[in-house]
Amino acid sequence: MSIKENLHQFFIGGEHFRKEFKNEIRWFIIFSLGFTIAFSWRQTSFDAFEAVVKSLTNIQDPTYASIATSSVITLVSIVIIFVSSKLLQND
Repeated sequence: MSIKENLHQFFIGGEHFRKEFKNEIRWFIIFSLGFTIAFSWRQTSFDAFEAVVKSLTNIQDPTYASIATSSVITLVSIVIIFVSSKLLQND
């Protein structure tokens, strides 16, 4: 086979391309639906965190409560990222 035929087989007509294409489509669907789920729960989780922050700090101003809630969510997320990266680390 020539180089041109090998490249065509690898990128267009080959089994490797088909498997990789299916794999990429599968990941695209997973990430798209995951993003949709996360977006739909965004306000609910924000409201829950806001209720906890307001009860712990007695902040009544909506702007300050929103800033405090976003800060708490950010800190909790960073801790989860750090812990999960340590637990899932390859030896």
